[in-house]
Amino acid sequence: MNTASVAIPLPFANPGEPVRVTGFAQGRDIEKRLAGMGLTPGCEIHLMQSDGGNLVVAVGNSRLALGHGLAQKILVTPV
Repeated sequence: MNTASVAIPLPFANPGEPVRVTGFAQGRDIEKRLAGMGLTPGCEIHLMQSDGGNLVVAVGNSRLALGHGLAQKILVTPV
């Protein structure tokens, strides 16, 4: 089985690992909110820091701080 194609919630990615957003675990409200932050399906992001609660991700030239609950809804695959 090719594990690279299995989507996982963002908090389970390894810090420093580039990942691609594949979708979101909940409805359109979450999708709109994340799209406003630049997180859309197909975009590549880097998990910079994860302290068990909050996560910091790099999206292009921007850095975003995400709460664990919101990050759990972002599904990613390794690049």
